[in-house]
Amino acid sequence: MRLPDSEASQIPTVIFGTVNGVIGVIASLPQEQFLFLQKLQQALVKVIKGVGGLSHEQWRSFSNERKTVDARNFLDGDLIESFLDLSRNKMEEIASPLDISVEELCKRVEELTRLH
Repeated sequence: MRLPDSEASQIPTVIFGTVNGVIGVIASLPQEQFLFLQKLQQALVKVIKGVGGLSHEQWRSFSNERKTVDARNFLDGDLIESFLDLSRNKMEEIASPLDISVEELCKRVEELTRLH
């Protein structure tokens, strides 16, 4: 649920569903926020292992009989939200190179959860 006083309420979004049962959100983020979240996602990929032995890049890439194409300019909200499930030590390991406190990073990630 969106809260009227949160920054998330100012971000334009589209909610969609697929025939596979996936429900997703497309959000138009300011460039600064996108770049920060992209760095966070890159840091998380190094710490969180993919399900079934697949790398995160393999899981999110497009693939058919002819070719495979990596996902670009795409933020995985599920991966980013998984930051909140990490141990304090892992959170600090990720937050430190981003030059942000764990508390502030948790706040930013929690704000993202309000987009849907």
